[in-house]
Amino acid sequence: INICEQLAAYAPLQDPTRFIGDKEHGDEAPLNGAWKSLFTTAADANFSKDSKRGAAKAQNIVNATKGTITNVIDFDETENGTEPLLKQLNVVIKATAVSPKRIGLQFQYAKAILTKFLWFKVKWALYIPVPGPFITRCIVFLSRLFKFGRKGSKKVPKAYFDVLFLDEDLRVHRTGEDNMFVQARETWNAAKPLL
Repeated sequence: INICEQLAAYAPLQDPTRFIGDKEHGDEAPLNGAWKSLFTTAADANFSKDSKRGAAKAQNIVNATKGTITNVIDFDETENGTEPLLKQLNVVIKATAVSPKRIGLQFQYAKAILTKFLWFKVKWALYIPVPGPFITRCIVFLSRLFKFGRKGSKKVPKAYFDVLFLDEDLRVHRTGEDNMFVQARETWNAAKPLL
């Protein structure tokens, strides 16, 4: 983590969020494209064959023209060589550049690719809507009412990440929850053994 923070001082781009959501120049956005996970401090983004969730590979696909980021988790076959029930999970997020180094996030929906329906082997997709900002504000408002006069005030959480370092091959960012992510392009030869 310390190395990631030190690396930020050598970031070659001062405006890594440029062209996010730009329909005309989105293809030129430095963040645009697929980024495979190398390391993260976020417990829910780590997968191994020893966990209950099983082994998986995670990536983050930025479509700067549309202003979306899709978190993609591809689950590996089980130890006995069969397809897992949950083959892939996609979380689609609206991305907005709120400063030269900060991306604001608004979760849209999740899509689960499943390999079975009841007892039948069939691939199908389950779309799961994510509560919108209005519903989140209502929940926070109600929680404040129930805690009236008690210590501690809950605010509507803002989802975002700050780009600490970005070049053509490597991306390091920190989320609003203080989790660190290190990601690389699949084309970066030095990172291929780690992807």
